[in-house]
Amino acid sequence: MKKKPNSVQNFNNKGRESEKKRKILASAIKIFGEKGFQNATIAEIAKEAGIGDATIYEYFKNKEDILLAIPVEITKELIPQIHDHMMGIKGALNKLRKFIWWWLNYVEKNPGYGSIVLLELKTSKTYVTTEAYQAARNFYQILLDIIQEGQEEGTIKKEINIYLARSLCVGAMEHIIIRWLLKDKRYSLIQYADELADLLIDSLKSTD
Repeated sequence: MKKKPNSVQNFNNKGRESEKKRKILASAIKIFGEKGFQNATIAEIAKEAGIGDATIYEYFKNKEDILLAIPVEITKELIPQIHDHMMGIKGALNKLRKFIWWWLNYVEKNPGYGSIVLLELKTSKTYVTTEAYQAARNFYQILLDIIQEGQEEGTIKKEINIYLARSLCVGAMEHIIIRWLLKDKRYSLIQYADELADLLIDSLKSTD
């Protein structure tokens, strides 16, 4: 009689499956980032991942399914990472400065991911109906929490609309990132972090 796999075996199997999926997504980020979504092929992603084309279809329905899965999976890692970086930082304005620096630094080190999110996904009409869009909302909820914290501690204007304030911060960061991506990343992105933080903080901080 065939023995049932024990819980350790099940865990190991899940671990291997998860690792294979991560490898596919990492390869897709590289290929999409270099060639763009439209020009990239499943075959190229499979080759980069060192697997057969058929293996990809065990995890994803098509190329678009891979594209939409990328921010969903990456955001699961980014949120704990940024929370770790916020540990020990006192004050909402200091946290806002840290968030700006951390995000620009992350994109500079991972330009393929920046291209996928800002040049591929956000230009799609159906983006707002996807799980990828919800992942972006979850990520930028951190900014909303920082702004609310600042209002509660009195360092950010209480009369300011927190959603507009978040849009101001997100829009400014994304504009700088998109410009950097379109200019072929010829300069350091984080050189703008301090100046951008100063401008945003000056526009949000309470004068009381």
